[in-house]
Amino acid sequence: MLKRKFYPFLLLATTLVTSTAAFGQGETQMRVRQLPGWDVRAREGRCEIRVWVDNRAEVRMRGDGIFVRTVQGSKSRDDGSECSQPLPYNSVRDFQIRQTAGRSRIALAQEPSRMNNFTAMIAIEDSQGGGDTYAFEVSWHADTDTAAAPAAFFDDVRACQDAVRQRFSSQNGRGSYIDFQPFADRLVDGQDRAGDRDRGRSARNQNHGGTQAQESIQGRGSARSPNESRELTYACTVDVRRNQVLTGSYNYTGPVVRGNDRWNNGRSLR
Repeated sequence: MLKRKFYPFLLLATTLVTSTAAFGQGETQMRVRQLPGWDVRAREGRCEIRVWVDNRAEVRMRGDGIFVRTVQGSKSRDDGSECSQPLPYNSVRDFQIRQTAGRSRIALAQEPSRMNNFTAMIAIEDSQGGGDTYAFEVSWHADTDTAAAPAAFFDDVRACQDAVRQRFSSQNGRGSYIDFQPFADRLVDGQDRAGDRDRGRSARNQNHGGTQAQESIQGRGSARSPNESRELTYACTVDVRRNQVLTGSYNYTGPVVRGNDRWNNGRSLR
């Protein structure tokens, strides 16, 4: 299993690195609610984020997903976050946060950019005993024509996830879906290229003259159907010269969690 992640941390977040190394532990994931006037192609977007934190947590935003990770203390949770559009997968400019509630200060640990698949991360450290609700407004600008469009460059992680999602859907049918974690491990031509995305691309380009120019991607997610859910891992092989996913697969790693039996159609996740 690859050990390092490809997303960068600012110095502001260095105190979180050790705690966040245990991928997915103590994390909740949800889709944001839609504010009135929801428009995926608007030139400007904003979110009103509300989370309950006891001690230390980090909040990540990508697309229409909010990921709240407990670093220390009682389990953190979303408390009704809303957005006017998904955080664009492309063309995020002038990303700003403004705290409106919470007894301790929050910090922007990672701005969304091409290097981190347009994922923002906000660090929250509640220094007093017990928990508190933290609220902050997030705003950004995006080009109208590209805000909801695929990335202008070949996004190998998204392409891998799309291939895995397509295979999963063909096996499980309507009403089943995968929620992917926003980060993944990458291995290029047998060498770990964690860190700067452009540096990794440069390294791949230098290998184009050789016989191999392939990248392996590994990540995690949650599979859900109307009557059960399971954790999974996924993996892909990508031809980085042709910008093409060669293989995509997934494997279940956790126990089956049953839902409402009245929806049980006799089929389990496959």
